[in-house]
Amino acid sequence: MKDMKESKKLSIPIRRIKVSGVSYTIRPSFVMPYMTGFVKDVEKAMFLRKFDVPFWALSYVFGKNPMYWYRIETSLGRNSLVGTTIETPRICRNILWLMKSIPGF
Repeated sequence: MKDMKESKKLSIPIRRIKVSGVSYTIRPSFVMPYMTGFVKDVEKAMFLRKFDVPFWALSYVFGKNPMYWYRIETSLGRNSLVGTTIETPRICRNILWLMKSIPGF
C-alpha cells in the first residue's frame, strides 16, 4: 500500500497501491469511473439512456446539466488497465498458412 487520501469530489477515502514501481488508485465499486458520482445516483439515468432518452431530458428529471450525463455515459466506455486480463491470442494454423502465402507478409 502506498498511501491513502480523501476524494475531493465525493469525500470518500481512496487507497493507492504501488506495484513494481507504478502507483495505482483503487476506488470502491460503488463509485463511477473518474470519481464522477455514485452508482446509485446515476443508474436510473443510464438505464433510460439505453432507450435513447436525450441528455436534456435526463437533466430535467435528475438534475445536473446535459453535459454531465454525456460525460458519465462516455466514461463507461473507458477501460482501466488495472484488473484487465490479457491473454495471448490463439491463431488458427489455416490463417497462419494463408498469411505466409501473401507476398510481403
